[in-house]
Amino acid sequence: MVESTAPGSEESVNILVFEGGVIAPNKLGEAQAWLSDNDADLRSTAPEGTTYMGVYSPIFSSSKYPTEVFLVYSVNNYGDLDQLAGASGSRFGRLLGEWDGFLDDDPSLKMSKVLYKSLTAATVWGNE
Repeated sequence: MVESTAPGSEESVNILVFEGGVIAPNKLGEAQAWLSDNDADLRSTAPEGTTYMGVYSPIFSSSKYPTEVFLVYSVNNYGDLDQLAGASGSRFGRLLGEWDGFLDDDPSLKMSKVLYKSLTAATVWGNE
């Protein structure tokens, strides 16, 4: 299996997790300030096996939401996702809870979470 490498890291990364959301109306400036103050803490408190890679805003997109953002993590394996899920009571989990306070909770937005795996490491069915 060929593995990719996270930017700025020597660790192999097999899975990228993208959690989509939309910043609530009139909260973009406050969200940016909060993230500036807490980004380093998110990086340093991520659970073992998880690398918090940041929050990204599309610059070019077909999205109809101008304040759409993606919280991005990398994990080395599916077991690391269990560690991430169990982090709700940790400092990292509390910070993510604060971050969620900036997101629009309108259910009609239909945002998603996506797991990506490097194509070079993915199992391809039916390809002999």
